[in-house]
Amino acid sequence: MSIGPHDPTSTYLHLGTGPEVDVIAVTHDFWATIDSRPGLHTGRLVTGMTNDADWTVWEMHPAGDELIVVTSGAVRFHLDDGSGDSGVTQLTVEAPHYIVVPAGTWHTADTLGPAHLLIVTWGEGTEHRPR
Repeated sequence: MSIGPHDPTSTYLHLGTGPEVDVIAVTHDFWATIDSRPGLHTGRLVTGMTNDADWTVWEMHPAGDELIVVTSGAVRFHLDDGSGDSGVTQLTVEAPHYIVVPAGTWHTADTLGPAHLLIVTWGEGTEHRPR
């Protein structure tokens, strides 16, 4: 393991089911090949992203809650509990606040200017749908 410092947008962390923290260099095909990495299917993945555009998809994590920390800027999140238009909640989150997206909740986000996010996800079974 490399002690760091690390940039969470280009080096992710995997918090597995044991005491270790795995540092993962992110390549251009990381998300396209994630299903072929069974070691990442359990535990939590810690990622970072610069949020400078509206998300183009909705996502949902059926196996666990997701923590999204806004470390700078502000983001408007849309959370869909699946009960139709009345079930969509909008939350504006400004740094240094966070939200917890419950397992099974579809979510997407809009930019309110440049923002940085730190995301902790139990990613097994993650689904996407067009926005």
